[in-house]
Order: sequence, then C-alpha cells, then structure tokens
Amino acid sequence: MFPILFSSHKQTLGRPLSTGEWNIFAQYARRIHSLAIDNCNLDEISKHVVAALVSTPSSALLPNLRKLFWLDDRECFFPLLRTLLVPTITTIRLGADSSKPWAYSFPKSALLGSLGARCPSIRELGCVYGHYSGICAGAISEAVRCCHELVYLETGVLNAQALDHLASLLSLKSLHFQLSYDDDDTPPTNSIPMFTSKLDELSITATSYTSLTRCFRNVRFLSCRSVMLPINSHLMDTDEPYDPLAIPDLIVAFSECFSPVMEQLHVETDFDYNEESILDDHRFAFGFDVIAPLLQFSRLTKLDLGWFCTSDVDDKAFKNMVQSWPQLDEFRFGSGCRWLVPPSLTFTGLVHLIHHCRHLHRIDMRFAACSIDVDSEPFSTTLPNHKIARLFVGFSPIVDPMAVACQLRALLPCLPYVTRHTWGTGYDDREVPFDEEWNKVDEYLQVLTKDAVVRRGIGSGL
Repeated sequence: MFPILFSSHKQTLGRPLSTGEWNIFAQYARRIHSLAIDNCNLDEISKHVVAALVSTPSSALLPNLRKLFWLDDRECFFPLLRTLLVPTITTIRLGADSSKPWAYSFPKSALLGSLGARCPSIRELGCVYGHYSGICAGAISEAVRCCHELVYLETGVLNAQALDHLASLLSLKSLHFQLSYDDDDTPPTNSIPMFTSKLDELSITATSYTSLTRCFRNVRFLSCRSVMLPINSHLMDTDEPYDPLAIPDLIVAFSECFSPVMEQLHVETDFDYNEESILDDHRFAFGFDVIAPLLQFSRLTKLDLGWFCTSDVDDKAFKNMVQSWPQLDEFRFGSGCRWLVPPSLTFTGLVHLIHHCRHLHRIDMRFAACSIDVDSEPFSTTLPNHKIARLFVGFSPIVDPMAVACQLRALLPCLPYVTRHTWGTGYDDREVPFDEEWNKVDEYLQVLTKDAVVRRGIGSGL
C-alpha cells in the first residue's frame, strides 16, 4: 500500500517509496500511453509527491508515453515535466491552460530548447510561446528544428531557420504560427523558404496587415489547401479598420505567395467599428483592380473578402470575378464591418453570383437591393439555388421591398429571412439603416413561403 496521506485537500506522502513500491508503480506506468495534466491536477499534490516522482529509480516516469498535454506554466513543476519528456512521445501540447500561451521566461526557454532532443519522434506539437514577441522565437524554433516527423505544428513566432526546416518536411500537413510585431523575424529575401509539402491547413496570426505582406513576400507555399489569417486587432490602431494604402500590396503579395491549388481563404478579424465617419469614408473602398490578383485561385470553395470595403466593385466587374470562382460554396464580400459607403453592386450582381456559382450555400455580401428586369438576362437564365438558407446583407440599401422579396424567393426558394447588421450593444438608440425595408422583405418572404406550401398541398390533393 502506497503511503498516501491527505493534508489541506492535497495528496501527500508520509515517507519515500520503497523499492517494492516503485516496482509496483513501474508495472502500471508502462501501460500509460496518454497523460493530461492541468493546474487543477497539480494543485492536488504536495511538494513531497513531486519530489518523490522526480526521484524515480528508472530513467523515465512513464517510459511508454505517447501523448502528453501539460497545461500549467508554473516553473516549480518543471522537474516533474522533464521526467515525462521521453523519446516515445509523438504528441505534445504545452500551455498555461487550454487557450493561454506560455509567457516568456528563461526556464521555459531552456526546457523548450531541449524538447526536440528529448522527444525526437514528435509528430504533433502545440506550444504557443510568448505573445507575438521575437524574443521567444529562438527556443521554440530550436525545438522545431529537431523534429523531423512533424505532421501538425501550432506555435508562436518562428525564426528563419525554423521556417527553412519546416519547408523541407514532406510530412507536414497542418501549420499554425504567429508573426512578431517586430520586423526582425522576417526571413532574408536571398533565402526564401519554399513549402512543397501538401499542407491541408495553414494559419498565420498577425498583428497588422503590413506584417502579413512582409511575410508573404519572403515565403512560398506551393501546395496549400486552406489558409486562415487571424488579425489580432488589440495590437493595432483601433481608430481605423486598416490602412487603405496597405491592402493592395497585401493582396498582390498573397497572390504571389500561394499557388492556384488553394481552396479556402478566411481572414479572421474582430473589429467592431461603429464610428459613422469611418464607415462612410470612401478612402476605405476598393474596386476590381485590387481584387483581380485573386482571380487565379479558381479552385476556391470558401472565400472571405468580408474584411474590407468592396463598394467600388460594380455588376460587370463582379460578374468577371465570380466566373473565376465557380466552385464557391461559401462567399463573404465586403460585409464584415458596418460599412455605409454606398455599394456599386446591385441585385444584378447577386444574380450573377447565383448563376455562376452553383454550389453556394452561404452568402454574405453588400449590394443595392432593387427591382430588376426578371424577363431578361441574367435573371431569366439563372436556375434557383435550393441550398442557400442564409443571406447576410450588412447595411445594404434597398428600395421596393416587395419586388426584392419576390426576386429573392424566385432565386432562393429555401431562404426563410435575410440577416443583417445591427449597431450592437450600447448603440440601441441609433437607427439601423434600411431596417424597416428589410423587415418588410422578411415579412413578404414568410408570406411567399406559406403560399408555396399551400399551393403544394392543393396540388397533392388533386
């Protein structure tokens, strides 16, 4: 019987373990292949338990461990963590908890620097170290460079040497990393990493659009299926959603960084602008020329262009664009912020989208909703899309709600209502643009849906 005692809600030991007790422990320890530890678990054991465990007579506490999830950043427990880092580990996640990264410290850097040597067979590594700081890049990059079988990596800032190493790994399928808010983590232009492996997913978290541009100019992804670009707005200038002069360069750099095999692009921002002087500023609006470099990505199924204002794109230009993306099933276009700049796109543009992209099931876009000639092209030659049950229109202007509802019903028979922006909490007294007109559209859609149900019932009874 192990000499376990309970003191102040903690498990402790009344004496050190005997040789026989260690032998019993070792019999069970060999069977453990997966271990998850968080701060609550560690709070339940005393320093005597930790001292005993790190004094194991064998070379490793759990010699056959395959998966380790260590979600605690207290360095007093690092001796215990080191005893768990064995060569058999293939999956490891290190963090403060399930969502918080490890903060920088010298002991953490020392441990991470030896991680690759201790666990050379790692295939899945998750450790976001530091907070967009290049000072942490050396330690985690050293660990990454010692891993030659990586399939999945989620981490913080990486240096140029680590990116070069990752680019050489044909096993790599999923890569998630951060860009520093400094400039010195950018690889030199005379040594551009070329990722040739078939990445299923890539996520690059940045603190600004300009840092993304610098990254895209200095790395190449030749076969990447899905790209996510989270933007941490908390470290950006919150007075404006973006620098209008930076976006064209970003899109050009992106188009040169990725090959046309890409299928998904999502830009994740958490901007919540309510300042009407910004939202109605035409400086932030872009047209076809800015978006044109993305037309080469003809395999796109999910495309997120909702993060900037697209009010200068008209129906003719929009038709040219959507013809280049026939496989789209999700599409966001200029609808992320509460833009008030009048859109050049009309209901005809929506018809072009439905006509040329037959796989769509979700549309988020701003357009001027109005009555159009339903007896002429493109409306007369466009087949209804029965997959779309969600249409988000932002603050789209609208005239003639009844005609708009009838046109929507003909094109999107399964659309129950139209979703749109509000001003959000704290702005309830501000009038929502065109709210009354879109409410009427919803009411007409409900009537038209009920009418269709009644007509089907009459037909089935004949």
